Amino acid sequence: MLLAALIVPAAATPALGADRAFEIASEHLDCRYSTADRSAESSAAETSGPLEGVLLPDNDVFRPLLADQREPRFYADYRRIHFNSDSAVLAEGRGRSINAALVALGGAFGIWGLRQPRGCDGLQVSLFGVALSQFNLDTPELDLLNTDYLVGPEVTLRRGRWSGRVRFYHQSSHLGDKFLVNYGLANGVQRENLSFEILDVLGSVEDTWWRVFAGGGLVVLNSSTRHLTSTPAFIQWGFELRGPVWEPWDWLKNTRLRPVLGGNFSSVQAIGWTPNGSVSGGLEWASPGGAHRVRLLVEYQRAAVLFSQFFFERTQDFGAQLQFEF
Repeated sequence: MLLAALIVPAAATPALGADRAFEIASEHLDCRYSTADRSAESSAAETSGPLEGVLLPDNDVFRPLLADQREPRFYADYRRIHFNSDSAVLAEGRGRSINAALVALGGAFGIWGLRQPRGCDGLQVSLFGVALSQFNLDTPELDLLNTDYLVGPEVTLRRGRWSGRVRFYHQSSHLGDKFLVNYGLANGVQRENLSFEILDVLGSVEDTWWRVFAGGGLVVLNSSTRHLTSTPAFIQWGFELRGPVWEPWDWLKNTRLRPVLGGNFSSVQAIGWTPNGSVSGGLEWASPGGAHRVRLLVEYQRAAVLFSQFFFERTQDFGAQLQFEF
């Protein structure tokens, strides 16, 4: 029913909306980063107009969070994870530290928008999904520890430097077969049905070189063995910094590098509101006006495990991430 409610307004949008979507794309204006490029912002302001319906828009109005490891995107990540507990199950009996690989495959697909013809103000309805997997690189078979699935609808909106996001999504966690066969079952690990639905809201304000955001959410439905709806709340906040553009190669005019830094922080009621934090910084590579971006980031995190049924485990980890944004 929820999916039908999202698709029906899109189907009712006039054909002109689809033409407008092409106009937005033809301007090469990535509204997720419109405030980071003053020339693009000025151009959008000059050509902006009343909001119109757009079917299948090809860009969004809310910028993905740089340092949130659960953001729907593509990335490959190496981590050195140190578990604070002596009984760290996810280390599979290899002490308190492991080398791990984290992989994400995901993104958002725009269904319908109410947007300016060539500007960035307006709103958008999308569907997003992501699979987040973690592997223990210290085991002979590179054991898959766990995979999380997140999927659901989202509504994003923007007005000038202000933007926001509302999501209602399903999350489920699944321990890896290799982890269970090679270690878990022999050491008393029982797979739990960790499955629930989350409603979250996030607001953001940004300028050319900075951004701050804050929000929170609730576990509103729970079909897992843990009764998370009894302690359902969490809060999230953070910042991002974007440095000046650097064009290192004269022979490659369409290449721009930019230093970026982001912090993402959260507190979860189910684990006693203990703060979790991660910081990521490095270089972003993009073409002028292009929507595709590649980032090479160095990361540090001090937080509870953000995946699997062992989310109460406290860890410290550092590593590097190759991040792709489309």
